[in-house]
Amino acid sequence: MKKLLLAVVVGVALSGCGGGGGSDESKPTPPPVVDIKPTAAQGTIKSVNYDNNTIDVNGHSYKVEQVKYGSQELSITSLKPNMMVEVSMLTRSGAVVSVEPTMVGVVTTISADRKTFVVNGVTLSFALDRHIELHDWVMVSSLPQATADGLGYKVLSVIKIEQEDVAGQYEIEGRLSGLDLNKNTFTLGASTKVFFNPHVIEDNAVLMNGQWVEVKGQMINDEFHATEVEVETYDDFDDDHEIEGIVTWVNSDKSQFELNARGRFIVNAQTHFEDGTKANLAAGELVEVTVFNGIAKEIEFEGDFGGESGNWREFDREGNVTSVGDDHFMIAGETFYVDAYTEFEDFLTLDTLHGQYVDVEGVLINGKKVAREIEREDN
Repeated sequence: MKKLLLAVVVGVALSGCGGGGGSDESKPTPPPVVDIKPTAAQGTIKSVNYDNNTIDVNGHSYKVEQVKYGSQELSITSLKPNMMVEVSMLTRSGAVVSVEPTMVGVVTTISADRKTFVVNGVTLSFALDRHIELHDWVMVSSLPQATADGLGYKVLSVIKIEQEDVAGQYEIEGRLSGLDLNKNTFTLGASTKVFFNPHVIEDNAVLMNGQWVEVKGQMINDEFHATEVEVETYDDFDDDHEIEGIVTWVNSDKSQFELNARGRFIVNAQTHFEDGTKANLAAGELVEVTVFNGIAKEIEFEGDFGGESGNWREFDREGNVTSVGDDHFMIAGETFYVDAYTEFEDFLTLDTLHGQYVDVEGVLINGKKVAREIEREDN
């Protein structure tokens, strides 16, 4: 969809002075500020105006025509600040807002100080509202967060909901690991075990360790039984799509970066930077990225995220590959893992790594060194 260009015509008024024959040219009226919205956006709600049916997302104001969670239609009163949503423009003035929580489920544990709680088997840190109690249904919105071991959840909001609003269905998003195709199980995040049948995988996707997936289903005896598994990527995002998120990895020359642990974008000479420069692009930064065919057209830095930058543990290692396994390889006794987002350069593959002298860049995830880029080096 093409952006709407608004032309503003400024008139010049002339007035005569009595008998003087002179004229006085008035100062031009400055053009009004025009909010040119992206056709689609993902991010957190900054504010909601229920009287005017508008929300503010990524610095843009949207008139809300419809609110959805999956196939459920919700009222605009369901929208709260700091909820994660996707906004799609229907017309010049109206939009569909899809609620995109990280988790939907029942609060099973609350600490005495109400600063930690458990949903869907995941222990989260956040100061809970006093109205939220044990066994309440909640929607949790979050972004990826660096932890001592790797990848965790930075909670942005916890909203109490009614069970019927989500049809009693649990949901959790996270990084897939420990995939066992013989038992049809995998782990999300640090500890949530998911059981699935192949027919519940959306779009015939092939599951791989390292993917970011969204799972819906039921929690039964602390185990998540999936009725729907969807791999989340940014591969099919169209021109003029804006995404808010955390930079979870950057390569050494800052020509590529990973956003929200689920997609990689290219930085080139045409990439425009707002409130920062290419030098500021680092793991842990909160950014808004406008994308086109896998290229970051614009990267805007948000400096109010609470000092996440610098907490992420990246690595860069050179050496001779001494052994190779199904999902890992070794250099001088040190183990490195590969996953769905590992990129092999110079026509390398996992099968051809043995004996190669390589440079490995990556990030520590759940205590493991996971390769993001592997390229051949001259020894």
